Amino acid sequence: MNREITWIECDGGPHILIESKYLKIWKGRTEEEYQKAKEYYEETALIDDYIGELNIGTGKCLVISDDITSSTWLSDNNTSGFLVVVNYISDDYIDEEITFDTLFNEFCKIPEEQFADTNLIYRVTDEELYLFAACDFGSEWLYNYCKLNLLSGDYRIKMIEEYIFDDSSFRLFKFSNLMNQGEK
Repeated sequence: MNREITWIECDGGPHILIESKYLKIWKGRTEEEYQKAKEYYEETALIDDYIGELNIGTGKCLVISDDITSSTWLSDNNTSGFLVVVNYISDDYIDEEITFDTLFNEFCKIPEEQFADTNLIYRVTDEELYLFAACDFGSEWLYNYCKLNLLSGDYRIKMIEEYIFDDSSFRLFKFSNLMNQGEK
């Protein structure tokens, strides 16, 4: 299990969580595909909630909206996890990197009732997903990306807008597999 944090950082703007089978649509290798990818990118600006769905090809991706500078995915299994957005980071962590275990263990302690339902259910059909800056459309990506795995299924997404921990602030999106919760 990879315990390294892969931070997705850019100059701001939305981030995308997308199944790998739709990634080729976002990358747009031909001129026609590139123009379509550019249209999808422009549609991300229309999502004004913290998180929303965008139709892409025959599927959907998630758009993590707002002026995001950093995000990442934290999970210790393939059936749930946290999409983490940095609101601000303590000066202590600028010089010394924050660890996976520190964040993940802290977020797992948060009582379920502190999370607000986003009313989004995200269906995963391809177990390999990517988290990246939405401005990286086309074949020449500038920024880092995070590759992750989630088992196929429906995931309820709940959120905490601002979670303060160790003089840092995070927006958390908790993904919970409905099959594991006995929901349908």
